[in-house]
Amino acid sequence: MTHRAPVRLRFAAPSGAMLDVGAARTALFNWLLARGSGGQFILRFDDAGTNDEAVLRDLRWLGLDWDEPLQHRSSRAALYREHVERLISGGQTFERDGALWLRVEPGTTSLPDDVKGEVRFDHDALGDVALQMPGGEPSHALAAAVDDATMGIDLVLEDDDHLEDAARQTLVARALGYAPPRFAHTGPLVDADRHRLTKRADAPTVERLRREGFLASAVVEHLALLGWSAADGRETFALDELVARFSLERVGGSPSVFDADRLRAFNARALRALPRADYHALIAAWMQRARQLEDPIPDAAHRWIETFLDAYGHELHTFGDMLSVVADLRAESTTVPALELERLRNRHVLFFLDSVSQYVDAQPELRDLPLDNDLPAIASEFGIARQDAFGTVRMALTGAHDGPPLVLLFPLLGHDRIMMRIGAVSSHILHGRGLEPIRYGPGGVPFETIQPQTPKATGERPGGS
Repeated sequence: MTHRAPVRLRFAAPSGAMLDVGAARTALFNWLLARGSGGQFILRFDDAGTNDEAVLRDLRWLGLDWDEPLQHRSSRAALYREHVERLISGGQTFERDGALWLRVEPGTTSLPDDVKGEVRFDHDALGDVALQMPGGEPSHALAAAVDDATMGIDLVLEDDDHLEDAARQTLVARALGYAPPRFAHTGPLVDADRHRLTKRADAPTVERLRREGFLASAVVEHLALLGWSAADGRETFALDELVARFSLERVGGSPSVFDADRLRAFNARALRALPRADYHALIAAWMQRARQLEDPIPDAAHRWIETFLDAYGHELHTFGDMLSVVADLRAESTTVPALELERLRNRHVLFFLDSVSQYVDAQPELRDLPLDNDLPAIASEFGIARQDAFGTVRMALTGAHDGPPLVLLFPLLGHDRIMMRIGAVSSHILHGRGLEPIRYGPGGVPFETIQPQTPKATGERPGGS
């Protein structure tokens, strides 16, 4: 059902543990229902834990706030003892192995569920319900039942790992004379192999996603669509749009796959949608945190970031990827695959690369060079075709066939790195195996290096040395 009246919901944050994506989705769904109904979102911890502040930071990063002061179970010990005494005086409890238990008579408990429909539990399968541990600590069933009743929680929304917990909590609430809250149980989050993320010690956490350079907006979009869908099939939402659209009517009870590749695609889309100035500022901030950029930022660095955005801004998936690209651009050399290096192994290519180095060294400014004209003109002196010319320079500078236009790559690398990278490739060819090419490539296919197209190249460098 869709809740139009104000609804009080709660999120029981994991004490002593990081906020994983499954718990974050539960918090998000509860928050959306509370905000969409004009109700309240209550945050409580099972107990004081070492990572509580980290959980709060993650929730704030996602844009989730809460109403009323935080609640910790340890601060409510007297309230739990009072309720335990009520159950003892009612003759519904017994002791076993130092623990206090609620006696559950044979029968069934029916649990109306706003997602799964009515779920029935056989009492023989559930067994008696623990109320108090041997050390006097309240059980989860007791504490949850008391907390939800005394805090006025209307609806408990969790994933279906907690179905049996809900049944036990219902039994305790009824034994205490409380009407239990309504329940809604989503399907679990699973990985690509359909294993529940709750069973994995390495389940992705919100902190990890933040450190890897995801935007909160992309994470929220992805989490919202894990078990819920918009009526019109949309996948892009601001948080306030999600509040207006979200309802239990479109929440499913089947497992949802947490797909890291899909999240990366969402994040790439979110990055491309950023205003240019915001994108620039975030890149600068991430580079500074990684000590790739000084503070204050010089004007030349701002120009470099603008060129970087032109070159790579449309294809980045995360800011972590961005830092890797920047590190590659800042390296003095690059790795050229062995077979690609073989294609460059002749004197015509070496003469061409040497001339490109001289051309670069003579330029006072590497921005906006007419490379479409100049590189083919240099290559023509050595009989090297236009396509081979651009491919050779790109391979020497990046070790790859693809990448941004060279007119952007040149100012990103700068004079010194271009000279060093070309020099390193030339040195490897000359002082490695020399100029004798291999005869056969993979599979025994005859292999040829980049060949000159005109008789002009004779083995001596045209125009002298």
